[in-house]
Amino acid sequence: MSIKQTEGKGNIARFFTDNRQIGWVVLVATLLWGVFGYMSMPKRKDPDIPVRVALAICPWPGIASDKVEQLVTRKIEQAATGNSKVERVDSTTQDNISVVQVRLLDSIENTAQEFQDIGQRLQQIEKDLPDGAGPITWISDFGDTAALMLTVASPPVSEMEIELGARGVREAIEKERRGDVSGRVTLVYCYPASVSPVLVERPLKLFADQAQRDGIARDVRPLSVGSCSGIDFATSRDDAEINAYGRQFIDRRIQVSDVHPDTWGPILIAIRG
Repeated sequence: MSIKQTEGKGNIARFFTDNRQIGWVVLVATLLWGVFGYMSMPKRKDPDIPVRVALAICPWPGIASDKVEQLVTRKIEQAATGNSKVERVDSTTQDNISVVQVRLLDSIENTAQEFQDIGQRLQQIEKDLPDGAGPITWISDFGDTAALMLTVASPPVSEMEIELGARGVREAIEKERRGDVSGRVTLVYCYPASVSPVLVERPLKLFADQAQRDGIARDVRPLSVGSCSGIDFATSRDDAEINAYGRQFIDRRIQVSDVHPDTWGPILIAIRG
C-alpha cells in the first residue's frame, strides 16, 4: 500500500522545508524584531496616555433642572463646540448643577492646547450666566484615569482637635442663642481643615431656606466656627422628625454627592425640656 502525497499550493510548511535558508532568515528576522520591540516599548510605571475627555461643572443653587439646562448647560455646550477639535459633547443637568463632558478627536496629539482653548471660552461666558450661577469649574484632566485616586476614609483627626472643635461649637451656639435655649436646635457639619467651608455651607443654606418655607424651622441663624459649619433655628419638631426631613431634602432637592464626603455629620444639638 502506498501513500500519495498531495502538493497543494500555498503550503507554507512545505515551502520552508524545501527552502531552509529562507526559513532561517525569517526566523532570525522575527527574533530581532521582537527584541527591538521589547527594547523600544514604554517602560513607565504610569504610561503617558493622552487625555481626551474633560469636564465642566457649573452650580446654580436652588434652581430647577429645566431652567439650569436652558440658561446654563446650553451656553456651556455652545462654548465648548466652538472649538473645531471637539468630537462629542455630553451633558447631564440636575437641580442646582450642570455637568458637561467634552471629548476631543482621537487624531489630536496636543490635547493640552485644545483644552486650554476651551477653558478660555468657558471663562468668557461666565459673565453672561444668570445671577447666582457659577463659577464654572473646568477639569481638563478628568480623563486621566492612570492618575485617578479614590479614597474610602476621611483624614484621621486627633482627640485634641475634636475637643477643641467641640469647645468652639459650644461657644458659638451660646453666643447665637444668647440664653434663649427653649425650642432651639443646632445642626452642624464638621470637616477637615483642607475642605473649603463654602462647599459645606452652600447645601446648608438651601436646607435652611427650604425648611423655613415648609414650616420646619424659624429664626434661622448661620453658624461657623473653625472647621464646623451649621445653622441654629427654632423648631417644634423632635430629633427624629428633623432627621427624616433632612434625608427627604437630600433625596428630593440635592444629591448625596453634593454633600462633601469628608464631612462629619449631621450633628443635632438641642436642649429639650
